[in-house]
Amino acid sequence: MENVQKPKVGAGIKTMSIIQLVFSFFGLLNIKSYFVNNDKTNAALRTLNLPEITNLSITIGLVFTIILAVSVILILMKKELGIYIYFIIVVANIVYSIVNVGFKPLMLLGLIVPVLMGIFIWNKKEIFNTETKNIEA
Repeated sequence: MENVQKPKVGAGIKTMSIIQLVFSFFGLLNIKSYFVNNDKTNAALRTLNLPEITNLSITIGLVFTIILAVSVILILMKKELGIYIYFIIVVANIVYSIVNVGFKPLMLLGLIVPVLMGIFIWNKKEIFNTETKNIEA
């Protein structure tokens, strides 16, 4: 009888997932604090001649954050669907940001974690590939 080891998610994927979940947690805290202090926040933005934050943009950010956290959890559970959802949400978030405020070179910093996550997932692609799972079963 053979002892078959299940392939594990690599340390890189775990590290990027933890970083992403921490960012999501702090994002949720910021969204909560905005809803509590939205008048003060918008007043401060008006004094700096910056555009006000609308409830719609905060709600969209909340939805993106929750879906991103769920997709990271699915990736840690070795589900291929999590990968698709993760990268679709990352692209949708970037597109929404560009449409909402315009392109700024600083937005490229937000691509560091998704690019590293993609590299680590690519290195462990045999874990997520459903074709190899069916053959092994």
